[in-house]
Amino acid sequence: MAPSLRPLARWRPPGMLLGALLLLPLLGPVPGVWCFSELFFIKEPQDVTVTRKDPVVLDCQAHGEVPIKVTWLKNGAKVSENKRIQVLFNGSLYISEMEGRRGEQSDEGFYQCLAMNKYGAILSQKAHLTLSIGSGTGWIAYEKMKCLL
Repeated sequence: MAPSLRPLARWRPPGMLLGALLLLPLLGPVPGVWCFSELFFIKEPQDVTVTRKDPVVLDCQAHGEVPIKVTWLKNGAKVSENKRIQVLFNGSLYISEMEGRRGEQSDEGFYQCLAMNKYGAILSQKAHLTLSIGSGTGWIAYEKMKCLL
């Protein structure tokens, strides 16, 4: 006898397959299937020049699987929160009054945002926070004035 020639799979209209694929997200996570959202920045900090005693916000918004923990670094060292320096709910850094003293007390420096979740960590670009001072001809960056002092 000759083997019967039957199709290996039953033909279904294309709409049925599409309908089944659209229902998959409604089923929820399937045990043993590993999926995650890549961690990436929506907003990164930018260079900014601020007047002494003025507030400043350095933006940082990361997207990925929650929870996402955001930490800030200044010149490579972790920034400690206090009544004047706070990490906002969206990950941005808020400094209520720009400090411009020389040495350790100054807020000037290079800032980076470090975002972490259970899959890894990403580090933002560096943003230079600079103190400006007033002059008769307008604002002059403090960095440029150091050589005149």
